[in-house]
Amino acid sequence: MRMHPLALAASLLATLATAQAQTTATTATTAATAALPEVKVTDGADGATTEGSGQYTAREVSVGKLQQTPRETPQSISVVTRQQLDDRNLTKVEDAIKLSTGMTITRLDGAGNYNSFQSRGFDLGAIQLDGVPIPQGNYSTLDTAMYDRIEVLRGPAGLLQGASEPGGTVNLVRKRAPAKLAIGADAAVGSFGLRRGTVDVGGGLNAEGTIRARAVAVVEDRDSHIDTLFNNKRLGYGTLEWDIAPSTTVSVGAAQQRVRAAIDQGLPTYADGRLADLPRSSFAGLRANRQDLETTDVFAELEHRLAGGGVVRLSARDIDRTAFYRSARANSALAANGSFTMETVDGDFHVRTRNYDAFLATPVQVAGRTHKLLVGASHNEGKTWDGNYAYGQPRPFNLLRPNYDLAYPDIPLPGFTSLITRRENALYGQAQVSLADTVKLLAGGRLSWAEVVTRSTSTGAVTAAADPGRQFVPSLALMWDFHPQYTAYASYAETFVVQSQLTTAKQLIEPRTGKQVELGLKGEFLQKRLQAHAALFRIIDENRAIPDPVVTNASIAGGKVRAQGFEAEVSGQPQPGWDLVAGYAYNDTRYLKAPVAQQGQVFSPITPRHSVNLFTRYAFTHPALRGFSVGGGMSWRSEFFAQSGALRINAPGYAVFNAQLGYQINDHLSVNLSVDNLLDKTYYEKVSGVSRQNFYGEPRRVTVALKARY
Repeated sequence: MRMHPLALAASLLATLATAQAQTTATTATTAATAALPEVKVTDGADGATTEGSGQYTAREVSVGKLQQTPRETPQSISVVTRQQLDDRNLTKVEDAIKLSTGMTITRLDGAGNYNSFQSRGFDLGAIQLDGVPIPQGNYSTLDTAMYDRIEVLRGPAGLLQGASEPGGTVNLVRKRAPAKLAIGADAAVGSFGLRRGTVDVGGGLNAEGTIRARAVAVVEDRDSHIDTLFNNKRLGYGTLEWDIAPSTTVSVGAAQQRVRAAIDQGLPTYADGRLADLPRSSFAGLRANRQDLETTDVFAELEHRLAGGGVVRLSARDIDRTAFYRSARANSALAANGSFTMETVDGDFHVRTRNYDAFLATPVQVAGRTHKLLVGASHNEGKTWDGNYAYGQPRPFNLLRPNYDLAYPDIPLPGFTSLITRRENALYGQAQVSLADTVKLLAGGRLSWAEVVTRSTSTGAVTAAADPGRQFVPSLALMWDFHPQYTAYASYAETFVVQSQLTTAKQLIEPRTGKQVELGLKGEFLQKRLQAHAALFRIIDENRAIPDPVVTNASIAGGKVRAQGFEAEVSGQPQPGWDLVAGYAYNDTRYLKAPVAQQGQVFSPITPRHSVNLFTRYAFTHPALRGFSVGGGMSWRSEFFAQSGALRINAPGYAVFNAQLGYQINDHLSVNLSVDNLLDKTYYEKVSGVSRQNFYGEPRRVTVALKARY
């Protein structure tokens, strides 16, 4: 039986409160007669936890299984800490990732529930939840209230998630249960009808703190700057952790999120690709448009910590996601008088992903030096039910004289027509060999067996299949600590991606293959309070699907592209009270082998060539201003475009400025004011096609949040 998210959170909160009361009473009656035995408590945390640190940097990251510092990771990596999320009132994962160096978020609906993530010109393909990969798609991410931090790794992550895009991965790290009672509550109001409340309670369920729980509940309702749009969200997250032995912890939990919204699929352009100069409130849809999304995430984890500093971890995750939309949307170019053709479409989608993973990570002593070893195995299986959509009759509509109350047609759905099953079994490993006191060699790879099968739901017959057989994806890196504060590295990694296009024989074409070379420099300063990195990269991606030159509506694997560029970032505290995050990225993408019209052209036009993210915050220490903090930032993107044949839709570059003001009322209460798009800049955040999927950026948005921590 599916439990409502608030009921899930309320149940855990009640259990926690009861256990806490019982523990208090028991302690009071026994303290006078006996002392409790000393028990080692893990507190559900690790060295990578950012919650409560007050920092804009992470001491360690866990995206690579081997827990290590960002400086020890031979790839470009950014971390959005819990402090950054709180200071900027970031409640959507997409908004947080957009602030990371070199990342592009492609919005597919007005409310921002459907998104795709790109890095270095490529889709990420999958994101990770506590190191377990799940595919992207038209499904919303869970609210940031349940996460400790967001780790953004740029470049191939094939060692971690097998058949994946070369752009990188995002690892969402959930909050863990603390041993001591901790209570948090936030209330926020803001522009466009924002009303939001969050409750976060955790603590030990016994006197020793070896059994711990945590529950998070979110209620959020908001309207929009776009006519008739709304977006309402409910989230419940709970976890229970039990130290069954001093060195062994079992963790189980679940999260459920429900979104009810009105879907907006963007504005049309004029027939020649010119963007329309319309009010930002313009909506190419009807009041009856709907978007219903549900995500249920159930997980279990067993961790055993070895005496020598190693760890064995077994994890299982089951994620079930459903999406329904009812959309009246533009389906033609915009005429000078504001008219266009509107189509209506209903769609129902369902994806279920199951992941099992087991690994051992341990230090190894050889020849008088300490090395690190990682070995693991995983099984991933995903099922996608597809084809359950249908269209209504087109009708005329006018953006300058909209009638949002037109009747929405009754569109019977045919039911799911196909079931796509993706499976991968894999063995993976990495050795970190200490060649000298200052030189490390990292060598590893992933050996996987993947298959994709599409079946008709009515007959069960296989309609398409791909079985690339055994695939090995290697990765190598050399790291040199040439100075106490600096590390230089060179890394090489390969990728392969199973493609969905069909050959003339109605079979899936062979996988894409890719390789990346990255050269980088990382540094730690001011007693590790300040971190910096810079990287040069080049990615070659081959066997991309291109149209079959002989057979219409068929594909062959003959394309080749290149992405290359530079990234730099600095984050941390230049001095006490002053936090800073600043990043710059340069991306150049090109078709190397493609049909004549694309040869030599940009292959990822949505990726700006230049991008800058900057945010800084200062907490005053002078007695007269103590408790106050002030912050500000800027996001800049150079021009980008969308292209279909000879038609190009150009989006000018833009800069958006943000501001933040905070006041720590006392040890437990604080208030935070954030203003996004401070200067109320009008700009197009995304362009895509003539008929739709062109979106204005959000106008000035003000949010005031009251936060309580006990």
